[in-house]
Amino acid sequence: MERVQQKNDMNRPQANGIDMMQIAGILLRHFWIIVFSGVLVGMGALIFTKLTTTPTYTSSTKMYVLSRGQSASDVTSSDLQLSAVLASDYAQLIKDRTVTESVIAELGLSMNSAALASKISVDMPGQGRIITISVTDTDPYMAAKLATTVRDTAATHIKEVMDSEAVNVVEEANIPEGQTMFNYKKNGLAGIVLGMAVAIGIIMLQYMMNDTIKNAEDVERYLGLSLLGSIPIMENERRKKKRKK
Repeated sequence: MERVQQKNDMNRPQANGIDMMQIAGILLRHFWIIVFSGVLVGMGALIFTKLTTTPTYTSSTKMYVLSRGQSASDVTSSDLQLSAVLASDYAQLIKDRTVTESVIAELGLSMNSAALASKISVDMPGQGRIITISVTDTDPYMAAKLATTVRDTAATHIKEVMDSEAVNVVEEANIPEGQTMFNYKKNGLAGIVLGMAVAIGIIMLQYMMNDTIKNAEDVERYLGLSLLGSIPIMENERRKKKRKK
């Protein structure tokens, strides 16, 4: 008798177990609620960012560095590999205090060296010698002026420190027409993810807290009883009972 009882207990579904298929079905049934929540919170994050963030503009300029005694036609593959290694050195030289303080003095800026360095970003894509200098500011014309001044000042500094032959201008600094959208994209995406996560959390919490018996499958799952049959209740009768209550 005990063996039969143990066998029945083993075959009985666990009431505390998590049915992943059922959870997936619940999330699918609430799919549009999850999407709507993500879009709603994402739009709120965009509006909040627009109201609290000052618009910024980014201007970029490019320059080409040649080693001493070398022309543009003499560049070899080993030189290109070396350029990739020196990329971080160029970035540090361009944002060096010597460069930033010279730019501040030349333009008469009311900021310190660290504040100007935070506006500057340096990129050296691939394995070439072309360095891209980008400067972000709240004024598009000032951003272009800063990029040009930083480039010219850094060119002199690089030639002195790295013993370079020349630093040629590849592309002049542009006056940006559109705002820098990095904060908008990042905050909007974060808002969408947060909104969807909160909606999923609320739905899952309601599912975990709801321990009522809703159908025949729940009786077998939670009580371990086999049903012999079920009596359907007509929808009209159900509504009448609700009205009487």
